[in-house]
Amino acid sequence: MELSFYLCKNLLEMNTVVIKARTKSDVRFLRDFSKRIGAEVIDADDLEDMILGRLIEEGLKEPSVSREEVMEALRR
Repeated sequence: MELSFYLCKNLLEMNTVVIKARTKSDVRFLRDFSKRIGAEVIDADDLEDMILGRLIEEGLKEPSVSREEVMEALRR
């Protein structure tokens, strides 16, 4: 069994450490240690949501595209 453990020190800059632990007790130890040093611990689902959110935000900054441009791109 392999468990994932994610450690984010600064979510805005995405300074992230990803650790795969072999046992639940290792995950528990790493989570406790991370909290002790002031790091934020998140799980895989939350990390994925954050990344998708950032991608969506970046996409929203792009200019709008007309229907004709979309149809033209689809015909290629």
